[in-house]
Amino acid sequence: MRVLITNDDGVASDGLWALAKRVVDAGHEVIVAAPTTDMTGMGGAVGGDLHGGELHARRIVRDELGKTRCWAVEGPPALCVIMTQLGAFGDPVSVVASGVNPGLNCGRSALHSGTVGAALTAANNGAHGIAVSLDVTDASMQWPTAIHLVPELIERLAAVNKGRRVINLNAPNLPLTDIKGVEVTGLAKWGDAAGELSPKGDGLWSFERKPGDPNRRIAGTDNAAIREGFISVSELVGIRTQQSDLNLKDIVF
Repeated sequence: MRVLITNDDGVASDGLWALAKRVVDAGHEVIVAAPTTDMTGMGGAVGGDLHGGELHARRIVRDELGKTRCWAVEGPPALCVIMTQLGAFGDPVSVVASGVNPGLNCGRSALHSGTVGAALTAANNGAHGIAVSLDVTDASMQWPTAIHLVPELIERLAAVNKGRRVINLNAPNLPLTDIKGVEVTGLAKWGDAAGELSPKGDGLWSFERKPGDPNRRIAGTDNAAIREGFISVSELVGIRTQQSDLNLKDIVF
């Protein structure tokens, strides 16, 4: 299977290279194309000049990945996916694995995640997408826990005959031996982090991330599963329409 590895934290992130090594070691053909700099919170933004301008990427070498071709792209992760699927780095891929993001992407706030945005962009461009995120705690980052299931998910997605799937995987920051299992979950109504703005005057605010409210964790959702020690796997659906009940027949032009 030909797999793109990308992220939204940029090529300096340890999680990116842990994920790439895991997929390479599983025997897949890997391309790494990730942002040159931190693009956290970009969602599905493309950036770049797609109206006749130039897009820039430079080759980088990672000895632990052998002959795997790696690129630093001047743009967000969704652009990395689009460039890959348009042939910038060789043949298009069948799967995009995005991450590992240091920080959960649970609940509907995952909409804003560049990690998840890359996976959604994959499905919109002919590939399955897997977004991988790991909780941040006072302990060291347990990358092996976050990446453990990725090869298995790639194999299962390869067996899907119709459509393109998007998987959002969130893992507790625990050693793999302490993980209780895997739960297929829904999205929580809220994420598992909150923010607080403090005005500083003259159009300036400071922003501080805070833990989410434990009372908002509902059984069967992603953020609840994480707090119970499970790896959460949610299957996302991209942009779609619903039957509208808006009556617009009286609008006159």
